[in-house]
This record gives sequence, C-alpha cells and structure tokens, in this order.
Amino acid sequence: MSSESSSESELSACSSKFDPSKALYAPKPKLPVENAPMYENLQQFEAALKYESLNTSSIISVGRHELFQKREEEKERKKKEQERLLEEKNKQRFAQYEGLVPTTRNRRNIKNVMTRIETMMGPLGALKECVDQRLRIKVITRNANGIRGVLHATLVAFDKQWNLAMTDVLEVWKRKAPSKRKIPASLGTPVPKGTAAAISPVPVITETPLGGGVWECTRHLPQIMVRGEHVVLVNIIER
Repeated sequence: MSSESSSESELSACSSKFDPSKALYAPKPKLPVENAPMYENLQQFEAALKYESLNTSSIISVGRHELFQKREEEKERKKKEQERLLEEKNKQRFAQYEGLVPTTRNRRNIKNVMTRIETMMGPLGALKECVDQRLRIKVITRNANGIRGVLHATLVAFDKQWNLAMTDVLEVWKRKAPSKRKIPASLGTPVPKGTAAAISPVPVITETPLGGGVWECTRHLPQIMVRGEHVVLVNIIER
C-alpha cells in the first residue's frame, strides 16, 4: 500500500513528491485542472498572467478560437467605424471646395510605392495582410555571428528592404552569464541617473539562467523598428 500511495503522489502535480518524467509516460495521469488553458511557451503564459492582472485579453490560449474570432470581429468593427468617421470629417472639411475642383480633366494614373503595394503578391503580400489585419508575427533576428533572438509583435509598416516597424513587442534572446560577459573599454561616460528615463522609460529586462553559462533575457517594448539586414525569418503566428 505504501508503494502504491508513493506512486500516486509522484503522479499528482499537487504533491511534493511529483515526478514529471513518470507523469509524462503514465497511461492515465491525474490532471489537477482538466480545462486549464494551454500556451505555446512559458513566456506566453507569463504575458497572459500580466495581461490578466491588467484586465485585458491580448494573449489567448491555444484552442480558444471563439475568443480569437470575437476579438478579430471587434477589431474590424472599430476599424470600419474609424474609417467612416474620418470620411465624414473629410467631407465636411472639403465640402466648400467641391465646386473649384476640375472634374473633366483626364488624370493619368500615377504608379508609386503606395499604388503598387495594393497588388503585391508573395512574401511582401503576406506582410501587407499582416498590416491590414493586425496579425501577430514572430521575427527571428540575427547579429554578426548568428541568431540573436526572437520578436513577437504586431506589424505596423514595412518596405521592400524588409525594414519592419512593430508595436507591442515581446523580445526574447540569449546571452552569457554576467561573470562571462566582456564589457568594451570604450563605453564612455554613463548617462546620469534619471536623464534617459525622463525622455523615455527604459524597458525592464528579465534574465533567467538556463545552465551552461547561458541566460535567457526577455523584455517588452511598446514599439521598435528592425532593419531588414537583421531579419532572418518572419512567421505569422496568429490568423
């Protein structure tokens, strides 16, 4: 009986003797909460807890398609309402100049970046879809030696050189432990405390040790612009 009770305690997530490896290969593991939400990774779970404390629903767990569909419909409704208000405002502004604008002249169709972007296809067309529908994307960035990290963000603007302007950015990257980092000798005089924060608040970096002298760093940025030469891969994670 004692062996059976010990094995049950090893499979129970609420027990102090919980063994994850045995629970993973158990035929019938006991789930403490069967309808618990699922997330893709630990960073997404922490972000969901943060947004939940702020009474917002920016992070949706896996399998909750109805919530995602409802949020997208609400975004589309707000977007159409803003376009309608802007159109009415422009009509009121330029109503007095309608009689002064010549209407019989044949205007030549002008081709530029703004007209060609409407008919884009391929990768740039996918980026335009992300901008129009405000889809979340994952951008893998590089440095001089290899992969630097990952950006989870909402795309706002781009160009043909793949320069990306994004908002609501969650950045994740890895670097060496503090004892192994090399600080350049020519950093100069540090900025006085409070000067930079008065212009723009400095994002808080959260560091988590992964072992082997490697730390995982995360931070949240309200907006960022990434040059195209630093972009390795863009993946649409929200449809």
